[in-house]
Amino acid sequence: MRVSVIIPNFNYGEYISGAIQSVLEQSEPVDEIIVIDDGSTDHSRKIIMGFGDKVVPIFQENTGQAAALSNGFSKSTGEIICLLDSDDFFSPEKVKIIKKLYAENAETGWIFHDLLEIEGTSVPHIGDLGTNPQAIRNIDDRSGMKSGRPSYVAPATSGLTFRREFIKDLFPLPSSQSIYISDHYIKFYCAAMSAGIHLAQHLGGQLIHGQNLYTGQRQIATRGKIFVNTAFALREICPDTTKFCNGLLSEGKACALATGTYAAVKDVADRYTVELSPFELLLIEGKALVKSRLYKRNIIAA
Repeated sequence: MRVSVIIPNFNYGEYISGAIQSVLEQSEPVDEIIVIDDGSTDHSRKIIMGFGDKVVPIFQENTGQAAALSNGFSKSTGEIICLLDSDDFFSPEKVKIIKKLYAENAETGWIFHDLLEIEGTSVPHIGDLGTNPQAIRNIDDRSGMKSGRPSYVAPATSGLTFRREFIKDLFPLPSSQSIYISDHYIKFYCAAMSAGIHLAQHLGGQLIHGQNLYTGQRQIATRGKIFVNTAFALREICPDTTKFCNGLLSEGKACALATGTYAAVKDVADRYTVELSPFELLLIEGKALVKSRLYKRNIIAA
């Protein structure tokens, strides 16, 4: 069972070496490490090239994470795909444990796991975490996604793994100057399309630092872009999730209104709502206005 690890990177030269090294130090080697540099302007390229033939380097113009992931997926050959943000890391036993779970669950399309949040900039060694049978949870949230009330909360990018056969129809991810897509699109697609497995163990870590895209003052504005675009794209590929996507759109609009960035998402939001009923539109607008006021208070308080 071949395993490919896809690592997108943009200006994370300070962290990328640790991410790659954590994959190279797996107790069971992976078959390929594909590193996609999305037009970095720091020293990332030099760091990546320093690994020689241990990685498959791809250098592209700056077109965003979605384009980087799509490019990496198109070059990958593994039956199992693991994603890793360039400022995160895998625990040494991750690949061994994940491969075993896939082998024992032939019908499972995706397996996600917890991430250990670490304050700072250096990758720690967290050792062999082993496998705790009680940590394995079977997840089926398809009805929740359809009703608009999902119960499962998936981990961030570095905790996501898939069978190639299951995830292939999602790629290439929507990508253009007007589309801003993150791992949310992938996670929601998985939850909507299939049952899966969640491993409640830290098989990887997420470094929390000042450059994180979704932390700090940029968080709410970033969420606005991501949620509006994700709602639009997800409804296109999974029409049964319309109720969920309506809620996602409302949340995205609230974030954009609160941060004064609505102009950046207005075109996509308008295209989404053109076919909605007056009642659906009223519900979305009402929730967005109420939630935006709450976000504004939080911004002022901060």
